[in-house]
Amino acid sequence: MSNPTRMTLTSSAQHGDYRRVQTFIEHACAQAGCSSAQSLRVLLVIEELFTNTVKYGRNVAPPVSVAISLEADGSHGLTVHYEDTAPRYDPFEDAGDDEDLTVSVGKRRIGGLGIILVRELGQNVRYAWSDGKNRVTFVVPLAPSRGTEP
Repeated sequence: MSNPTRMTLTSSAQHGDYRRVQTFIEHACAQAGCSSAQSLRVLLVIEELFTNTVKYGRNVAPPVSVAISLEADGSHGLTVHYEDTAPRYDPFEDAGDDEDLTVSVGKRRIGGLGIILVRELGQNVRYAWSDGKNRVTFVVPLAPSRGTEP
């Protein structure tokens, strides 16, 4: 892909809207030339972020909207921007680190594993609060073109 491609979806943060989000992600990933494994990575991360927005973000300030943008330039991978209008919350601030994975289920605090999943599946994961929105950005590397692998 020589020209950058950017696709955006805006949705309300409601369980019933997730199918629309999923369809958008699948279509955008296909347009960007993602493999099925790369598409699955994007879907899993977006599902975690969207579920957290629906579950926690709407409790204080309904209605909440979500905007998802996928940008592919063909060389740096697929950059995904997720933002919501829920109250300010950095999900990575209180999340456990990789050492939490060694704690037994009986001793583990509830929650936090989804954010570890986000960190593991995305690269360069960043959170920012800007213009009254929570913003999470991450990159999923695109597979090398056939013939470029050693």
